[in-house]
Amino acid sequence: MIVAARLVRDRRWSTLWWAFGFIGLTLFTVALYPSIKDQPSIEELLADMPDAFRSAIGYQPSVPLSSPAGYLHARLFSTLVPLLAVVFGIGAGARAIGGSEEAGTLELLLANPVTRGRVLLERYLATFGLLGVLLVVFAAALLVLGPLFGALEGVATADLLWACAAVYALGLLHGSLAFALGAAAGRRGVAVALATTVAVAGYLVETVLAAVGDLGPVRQLSPWHLYLQHNMLAEGATLAAVVLLLAVSAVLLAASWVMFQRRDLR
Repeated sequence: MIVAARLVRDRRWSTLWWAFGFIGLTLFTVALYPSIKDQPSIEELLADMPDAFRSAIGYQPSVPLSSPAGYLHARLFSTLVPLLAVVFGIGAGARAIGGSEEAGTLELLLANPVTRGRVLLERYLATFGLLGVLLVVFAAALLVLGPLFGALEGVATADLLWACAAVYALGLLHGSLAFALGAAAGRRGVAVALATTVAVAGYLVETVLAAVGDLGPVRQLSPWHLYLQHNMLAEGATLAAVVLLLAVSAVLLAASWVMFQRRDLR
């Protein structure tokens, strides 16, 4: 796993800063919870908001926003954390093969006695292993800091961990798409642009556009629908939100391997 170890070593400082960012976001969020705990005025305010706005922040009438599950879902799990995971996944996935080839360092690596398949697989595992580390840090920070402010009352630890796994699966899916596009095109910019377009379109379909009209099967195709269709902190885990997204990521990895093996590197 020399190739993977080298990528981890090269990315260790940037990943560390990302980890600090997740910890800071968690602390800031849970520290604000006591100020809105058991405030009925918040529910009254949201009742007057447009459906598109309530959908965008992940509000569900069955789960009060003043409750820990509703608050954490709206502030973290339906907005910032999955978006950050997707951003990290797309950036790191596009850089792993496409960015390295564009920078001219991939050919130097392949000049060594390593196969293309090994380079691709080890870089994939290292890249999204780092994403996994970030989600582990986030889960640990929430488990440690949340109880200090009463922000985990009534939230089962298993549901919290499964929700974090769903965030990872969502970031992995979009990161795998960027990874595959980079392996196919050999260009980081193309991979980032196309994967970001897919991510933004899927998010808008599930939140803003779904709130203003029936999108039918289009909404069902969005990975965000699997992730956001209900509050996992309050209603329990959704198996499809993890397993199905992981399966699609595996298909994208296989496609990356096939396309990368057949290409003439620049």
